[in-house]
Amino acid sequence: MKYGMIATGSKEASHAALDILKLGGNAFDASISAVITSMTSEVNLTSMAGGGAMLAYEKGNNPILYDFFVDAPPIRKNKSFQFYKTKIDFGGTEQFFHIGKGSVAIPGNIKGLLHAHSKLGVLPLREVLSPAKDIARNGVVLSKSQSYITSLLEQILNTSESTKKIFHKNGKLISEGDTFFNPDFADFLDWIGEEGDRPFYEGEIGRKLVSYLGDDGLIKIEDLNSYKVFERVPLRHAIKDKLFFTNPAPSVGGTLIVFFLELLKRVNKDYHFDNNLLIKLMIATTNARYRFYKDPNSQDQLNQLLTQDILDYYSNAVSRNSILDINDFLDNGLGSTTHVSIIDRMGNASSITTTNGESCGHIIPGTGVILNNMLGEQDLNPLGFHNWIDKKRMPTLISPSMIIDKNGEVHLTVGSAGSNRIRSAISQVMMNYLIKEMNLREAVNAPRLHLENSDLFVEPDIKIDSLGDLGSLSINKFKDLNLFFGGVNAVSKNEAVSDPRRGGFSIEC
Repeated sequence: MKYGMIATGSKEASHAALDILKLGGNAFDASISAVITSMTSEVNLTSMAGGGAMLAYEKGNNPILYDFFVDAPPIRKNKSFQFYKTKIDFGGTEQFFHIGKGSVAIPGNIKGLLHAHSKLGVLPLREVLSPAKDIARNGVVLSKSQSYITSLLEQILNTSESTKKIFHKNGKLISEGDTFFNPDFADFLDWIGEEGDRPFYEGEIGRKLVSYLGDDGLIKIEDLNSYKVFERVPLRHAIKDKLFFTNPAPSVGGTLIVFFLELLKRVNKDYHFDNNLLIKLMIATTNARYRFYKDPNSQDQLNQLLTQDILDYYSNAVSRNSILDINDFLDNGLGSTTHVSIIDRMGNASSITTTNGESCGHIIPGTGVILNNMLGEQDLNPLGFHNWIDKKRMPTLISPSMIIDKNGEVHLTVGSAGSNRIRSAISQVMMNYLIKEMNLREAVNAPRLHLENSDLFVEPDIKIDSLGDLGSLSINKFKDLNLFFGGVNAVSKNEAVSDPRRGGFSIEC
């Protein structure tokens, strides 16, 4: 390769990464530039006021997981706040989300991305931000996939005058072919290019955020002051003389992927599988999640999933065809998330997943920064909304991942959008590529299945020999490949592939 392999959620983000690589930037510069560009080109999926995680591999060193997911602010006694339900119609099914100023969690993206750049980047921050500034100021034509997501979120985007200002044209919601502009965000990027994250967490922008939320929100200036990026040792799993790395606890997604792989390894040492076995492994993983991980505030409960006794119990259950109960769980049907995967010519690799939820319907005045609604996400709050006391890092399903061989070469960099489907999407693409030996494009484009409660969702051409003892499952067949099944963006040393389900864009250069 001359520059690198790039896979992102939009053409604009991929070209931003390419521009940075051509300037002499590395995979970390390029991926950070792509993520920040996607805050305009995929405006409803991520934001500087969202949260995320970055798995970084600097050739010759151990991988590092930068955790900059959102924090839940402390719940103050006798506090009332703005928090209410809104409906999204997916066409055939409806789902409720919670928005308002009381749904805003403490943002992590800006501090996390700038922290990673300070540790790993080689270009000045101003250069890394330049493509994102240009597109925010000059505008981006709304693609078919982004137009669809915008239309789904119409009720949320009509919440405040600030969102209407940028999402409406001639009194109507923008749609495919319209140009989306966010000049305030371009000015905001100019500011942080000069001063870093200080204005947001310690200065003028932070105070403006707290003032704007007021008594309707939960965030105080001291909550912003105390926000930290955590550098974690990635979770790992040995597979076919290679190492799989992913997001560790308190990430739920990474832990469940490794649990799934450990079960498969115990059931079949060479990892071979068919769809029936895949379904049984999904049932076992779902059962274990809700049997042993009852408290999302307990990292110990999450870690115990990977203990020998629990793994042996569930692998034996799968081998004996013992069907386990599945607990009901309300999933986020949209999964407003985006992912960037990049390998550069030096062998460095970056895997970043970020999200803004569905947004709360508000923008920090004068900044173009759209606020998250993470405190209103059902799948992040399984014990109920605002059901905690102290400030905490929220659990997440995002799972930026990599496979590295014994020679220290990156075999695969991968991640996905899609809420609770992130783990099933990554697992299936990885196994298609590594076990079934498909090329990367075949692995990403292959039809997927996903189990949610007792509902089995399948894309076209999924073959299931016979449900047999799985007969209690309800099968939901999709007519086409669908964004419900995630949005996997993946690169190897020779291929770069973005998921057609979410209109992604890849560059091999």
